[in-house]
Amino acid sequence: MNTEHEFGSDINSKNFLKDKLDIESDKRPASMFYIWFASNLTVGDFAVGFIPVYLGLPIIYSVMAIVIGTVAGGIMLSYMSQLGVIYRVPQMYMGRAPFGTIGGSLLSILQWGNTAGWLTVNVILASLAIYEIMKIPYYLIIMSIVIAVALTALIGYRAIRILERSMSYVLGILFVFLIIFLIYSHFSISYPYAPVLDIPSAFGITFASAFSYIMSWGPYAADYSRHVQLMKPSRIIFYYTLLGSVIASVFAEIVGMLVSAASGNPSGSPAADLSMLMNKYALIGMLALFLGGIAANAINLYSNSLAFLSIGFRSERWVAIIVASIFSFAMGILGFFRFYGFYETFLFILDYWITPWIGIMIAHFFMVRKLNPERFNDLPRLVKPGIYAYLISIIVSIPFMAPAGIISMPVAALLHGVDISYFVSFFLAMILYLYFSKLSVRQGNIQTTVKNIR
Repeated sequence: MNTEHEFGSDINSKNFLKDKLDIESDKRPASMFYIWFASNLTVGDFAVGFIPVYLGLPIIYSVMAIVIGTVAGGIMLSYMSQLGVIYRVPQMYMGRAPFGTIGGSLLSILQWGNTAGWLTVNVILASLAIYEIMKIPYYLIIMSIVIAVALTALIGYRAIRILERSMSYVLGILFVFLIIFLIYSHFSISYPYAPVLDIPSAFGITFASAFSYIMSWGPYAADYSRHVQLMKPSRIIFYYTLLGSVIASVFAEIVGMLVSAASGNPSGSPAADLSMLMNKYALIGMLALFLGGIAANAINLYSNSLAFLSIGFRSERWVAIIVASIFSFAMGILGFFRFYGFYETFLFILDYWITPWIGIMIAHFFMVRKLNPERFNDLPRLVKPGIYAYLISIIVSIPFMAPAGIISMPVAALLHGVDISYFVSFFLAMILYLYFSKLSVRQGNIQTTVKNIR
């Protein structure tokens, strides 16, 4: 199967495959462990750990919700990563198969917004961590982060692989230090205020938060695994991705939980709370958050550039990187001294598009196509089974939504704010896609039979 040529026949293959040497040289599936380990030891995962403490969920239940939710979301990410090593094309371009060229382009626009948004949030949070300990002009901090990440993304996958592998060791050591420091210096960690919700509701919200965060990496996954050449079954990529992402996410979220509990009254800024707790060791904590932001943003920017090109723009990848870098710099300046919670809420709302998309991707590639060679050229403009399944599942899941606690739709309100819309849209999209696909095949067979009779 020569997917590189098929891929290139549709939109400027040079933009996606110019790092061909990297594709040929990366024969280590373990690289997926390092990429997803480093990109999840970040302030984003760290902040998720504040949620159960705010809700007053006891520690044992908090850990259970974090672990179960993270594993569930990690499985979705890992399936998408497995597809990358099979088809060797970027994730959003691969998504054209079940949606068509126009449908796939529209979803690529959502992914561009998703990656650009998280790129900005991580720029702000990483900058705040440095600003907490070095009172230099904030715009210089933001500029240095944007430039460092842009250079990494411009070099391509090889630079990202080296960065993430290095950050895996550095961030691993830093986070181990954080958790040891917190346990020994705040050994009486407890929740000093009354629960906000009952245990089942608080558990459900924590579970949904942990699940949605790691699951949101799904549209990125194949962008990196496509570079790995395997002689082994592709399932090994699934396991490396799952282990790297889950171990890092659970670890970072538990550290966040301990910091939030030890602070007694979280300020709303994870960096400020960690700095306050660590006192004279604050530099170590801020360095961990800063480097974590760099590691995550290298992934965000590289995938953002591929999403930009998957929309259909005929330009070089460096143009896409410059556009996103300018955007994140401008938004970072505007949002630096403002509470970033609203912006993160917007991004979590945007994540609602991801689960039904993953459900359809799994149904198409693992059930309908069953991993047979897929052609990505000469696709129809719209693939009706994918479009119908996607839209219906989104509409049906709306009553189950409770975006970041801002508003609870009717069913979510009955569940005390627990958001299960992700699971409704995922399973419904998968089931509907299988049904509509079989119906489409049946109708096609009938039409063929009628033509033959005539």
